[in-house]
Amino acid sequence: MQIFRNYRDAIKRWLRYDEVRIPVQTASAVLLAYVVGSIVDPENISWAVFSSLFVVQASIGGTVSAALGRMAGALLGAALAVLLVMVLGEGNWRSALALVIGVGFMSVLTARWPILGYGLVTVTIIAVAPEFALVEGAFKKVVAIVVGSSCGIAAAFAVLPMSACRSQQAYLAAALRSCGDFVVECTSCLVGGREGKNRSSDRLIGRALDGAREMSRQARIEAKAPIMRHGFSVDALLPEIERFRYTLTLLDRYSDEPISEELLGRHKMALVDLADDMARWLKVAADAIESGQECTDLRDVWGRYKELSEHMDVTVDEGRLSAGDTERMMALKGAFYTVLSNMTSLAEQVNHCRDRAQQAT
Repeated sequence: MQIFRNYRDAIKRWLRYDEVRIPVQTASAVLLAYVVGSIVDPENISWAVFSSLFVVQASIGGTVSAALGRMAGALLGAALAVLLVMVLGEGNWRSALALVIGVGFMSVLTARWPILGYGLVTVTIIAVAPEFALVEGAFKKVVAIVVGSSCGIAAAFAVLPMSACRSQQAYLAAALRSCGDFVVECTSCLVGGREGKNRSSDRLIGRALDGAREMSRQARIEAKAPIMRHGFSVDALLPEIERFRYTLTLLDRYSDEPISEELLGRHKMALVDLADDMARWLKVAADAIESGQECTDLRDVWGRYKELSEHMDVTVDEGRLSAGDTERMMALKGAFYTVLSNMTSLAEQVNHCRDRAQQAT
C-alpha cells in the first residue's frame, strides 16, 4: 500500500507542475468552448475557440483576470468599430480611415490598460470587413468571445485548479531551495572545490521570484472575488525572501577566489559543513512554506556557526596569519553571521504568516 501511496503522491506533484497543468487546462477549455460554441453559434465557433485558447493562465486569479479583460476589450473594440463604420461608411478610404482611428484609439487604451488588448482584434476585423448585418454580426462575435472566455474560467476551476496564493507558495519554496544550492555553490568556490560559478542557482532564484511577483498580482485578484483564498500572506513573505537573496551577495562576493592554503587546512571542512547545514535548513523552510507547517528554528545551524567562529577566533589569536588572511576570515565570519540572521528573520516571518493564515480560517 505504501508503494501505491508514493506513486499517488508523485503523480499529484507531477500534475501540479505548470508545464503539465496549464496544457491540460488549455486543452479542456478549448474542447469545452468548441462544444458550447457549436451549440450557441456554430457560425462564430472559431471566435469562441480562440478566446478560450489564450485566457488560461498559471492560476485561477490570472485566468479570471485574462478572461474578463478579453471580454471587456472585445466588447469595447466591437462597439468602437460599429460606431466608426456607421459614421464613416464602408469601402476604400472609409474603411482605411475607420481602421486607423479604431486601432489608434484602442492602442491608446491598451497602453494604459494592457488587459484590454483583445479589443485591437475586434476593432480591426469588424472595421476592415464589416458584415451586412453590422450590429448583429458584431454582437455575435462578442457573444462567442464571452463563451470562449467563460469556458477558460470553467476549465481553470474544474481541471487541476490552482489558486495564485498556492502557486506563489510553490514559487517561494523553489526560490529558497535554489538559495540553498547557491550557498553550497559559493562555499565550494570559496574552498577551491569548483573553478568559477555557473550562476545556474542564481538564475533559478531570479526566475522563481519573478513568478512569485506575478502570482502576487493574481492573488490580489482572487482576494477581491474571493475565489480560492488559501495559504500564506504573499505580501509578507515575498519581500522577506527577496531581502534574503540580496544578503547572499555577501557570500557571492567573498567567494570569488578560494581562501589561502593556511585557512583551507584549518577551516575547510567546517565551512563546508556549515554551508550544507544552511542548505538543508532552507529546504526544510521551503517545505514548510509549501505545506503550511511550522518552520523549525536554526538552533543547530547557529551551533555549527558558533563552532566555526570560535575556531576562527583561535586562529586569529595565534597571530600566525597574514594581514590579508585575517581580514578575509573576519569578513567571511561577518558574512555568514548576516546570512544566518536573515534566515532567523525568515523563519519568524514564515511562522507568523502561518499563524495568521490559521487564524483566518
